[in-house]
Amino acid sequence: MWANPAAYVRLPLLGNGGVGPWAELYDDEIQTNVLGIRPGSHRAMVVGPDAETPDDWEIYAGAPSPFEAHAENFARHYAER
Repeated sequence: MWANPAAYVRLPLLGNGGVGPWAELYDDEIQTNVLGIRPGSHRAMVVGPDAETPDDWEIYAGAPSPFEAHAENFARHYAER
């Protein structure tokens, strides 16, 4: 549950069906206007049981942040699908 209904965490999906080690937080309004950081630049590590239980994650059905297309938010060390 997020205070901002347009906020979400992006889990990079890997070619083997797993998820990448980092999730990116996209809360455009708060990150841009309050914190002064680029949306997607705040990352949280998702490894272990949290990453292995996809049933615990809820699919975000809203509009994706335009910052997902920002070059600095792309993975550098693993291939996404």
